[in-house]
Amino acid sequence: MQSGYDAALSLAAEKLAAIPPAAVCANCGVRHENGEFYVPWFSRERALSEAPTAQKIIWLHYLTSHGAKTPGGRLIPYREAPGARFYDANFTKRAVDPLVRRFGGDPEGLTAAGLALGGKKAGFGGASVTADVLPYLPMTFIIWAGDDEFGPGGSVLFDETAKTWFCAEDLAVLGSLAAHELINFCKK
Repeated sequence: MQSGYDAALSLAAEKLAAIPPAAVCANCGVRHENGEFYVPWFSRERALSEAPTAQKIIWLHYLTSHGAKTPGGRLIPYREAPGARFYDANFTKRAVDPLVRRFGGDPEGLTAAGLALGGKKAGFGGASVTADVLPYLPMTFIIWAGDDEFGPGGSVLFDETAKTWFCAEDLAVLGSLAAHELINFCKK
């Protein structure tokens, strides 16, 4: 019997195999060479085959989508994606809370990590960066430093076009993967 990840991975790989690689590259802004897709992740190109399982599933879903290639320019919180209300608490626990734990006492650490990973400063909170997590898929990460009255806080915002690429469940996983990329960068 296959696990949920194995089944999802197999199904997504089958779907990708049915699409000509040139069409995938043109649609998703990726590269295909010697039978391998190379995916820009935070502006660093990585081989699909080398991605961890959860990331590979998200990337496969991206490669088989036909989303908007031009950002809409309006940032939305996760809960505004269709069907996201059910996953909102999980999204906060998996994406926002880890960012706040890591960068709440060090907002400039978020800026440094985001810039090092190809992002740009954004004008929100105590510190914020916007990065193209995948081609055509910018995300904005925000940290508010705490004070005597309130603890630190944070937010992860998507360009409104993110919902043309992913369903709510995939956006939740994408948010978590992206947040942990920023956090793990600081550990290196």
